Amino acid sequence: MYDIQIINAKIQTEQGQIEGNITISNGKIEAISSSPLANVKQTIDAEGLLVLPGFIDQHVHFMDPTETDREDFIHGTTAAAMAGVTTVIEHTHSRPILTVEDFLKYKSYIEERSLVDFGFAAHIWPGQYDQLEKLWQEGIAYFKVFTCTTHGVPGQNSASLHGAFTKVASFGGRVLVHCEDDSLTAENEKVLKGNNRDDGHVIQEWRSKAAEAISVANVCFIAKETGAHVTIAHLSHPDVVGIVQEAKEAGAKVLAEICPQYLYLEENTLAARGSFGKFTPPSRSARESQELMELVGKGELDILASDHAPSTKRHKDSGSIWTSPFGLPGIDTTSAVMLTAVNNNKLSLAGFVRMYAENPAKALGLYPKKGCIRVGADADLVLVDMKKKWTIQDDGICSKAKWSPFNGFQCTGKPVMTLLRGQIIMSEGKLLGKPGDGNYVKRA
Repeated sequence: MYDIQIINAKIQTEQGQIEGNITISNGKIEAISSSPLANVKQTIDAEGLLVLPGFIDQHVHFMDPTETDREDFIHGTTAAAMAGVTTVIEHTHSRPILTVEDFLKYKSYIEERSLVDFGFAAHIWPGQYDQLEKLWQEGIAYFKVFTCTTHGVPGQNSASLHGAFTKVASFGGRVLVHCEDDSLTAENEKVLKGNNRDDGHVIQEWRSKAAEAISVANVCFIAKETGAHVTIAHLSHPDVVGIVQEAKEAGAKVLAEICPQYLYLEENTLAARGSFGKFTPPSRSARESQELMELVGKGELDILASDHAPSTKRHKDSGSIWTSPFGLPGIDTTSAVMLTAVNNNKLSLAGFVRMYAENPAKALGLYPKKGCIRVGADADLVLVDMKKKWTIQDDGICSKAKWSPFNGFQCTGKPVMTLLRGQIIMSEGKLLGKPGDGNYVKRA
């Protein structure tokens, strides 16, 4: 007898959208059929709904266990489940994974706390490479590197980047790089502070377009030189997308990651919000955000992620623009604002699924177990009502932040059910999952 059957579904497969039925047993997709199968314990009628693969957010910061007044795994993965995200990759800068011992301790701590499947990224400190291959063998999703000293993580210059990439390439690993030139950001900071600037526009001038573009170009060159697999994190403007595309054409193994804040939130609006608009790299002009969305629609960016890095209102209100924490809450809202983009013909549904499910799964070594709807895959599924009109409100945010930069955003399209390996963990806005339901996912 089968466990669950989803009937009357419009199913988004890798080959396109089909109408049919999905049968699930033991957490896996057992069959995709044109007619319902018999002997099923539970039937879900998906009439009028889309069925998509569970979303994979490869870039989240849940702060657990060091800054749990800002976020923790229970709240973060509750938000994920409510938004249709069934797998997250987490790394927290205040508690970096640098050794296998760090990894094993953290994995043990999180296993009873996550409501969705989870993996981890490790950090690379300049010159410290002896643990990297061992961590990769443990199934680490990728290694995080900064080119600028940020969040207490040391920045890496060209020499240390070359050493890190060479080492990671030797065993086929992957690196996610935060790209901002350290010398430029440091000089910008010195000048701005010297002029006693503390207004909201400080962020765009401090973390400038030039700082990002110069760093992206350098990282792409070193990636090509070393053969390393590299993902450029949170690209903020069209010029850097062009740099990555040129590097790809030249043979570099680079991918481009984008986040919704760079597509919807423009610099003047954010500057008016002060510390509530502080994240880095920052969003740019309204024109550049529009151009980025056009590039997303053309398929020129590879991976969608939230870069969920929340702080409560109390944290954001504390101190000046210089001392308040970087970061925005995002995992609650990423699927909603991008489904709205699909409805507004900014990108195709297939393109959205590739960016928030299939491509992350491939980059993280989880495909085809995750990231697609096919027989034998994990039954990580999201049922979406594409006609549902609703408004994002701060009081609906499940993250500990309890606010959203998208407060008041009018959405069309909403996840109404989330299945994790065949278990219904969210239905019609009601959380059904619990801490410990999520499994650690090891890269294949």
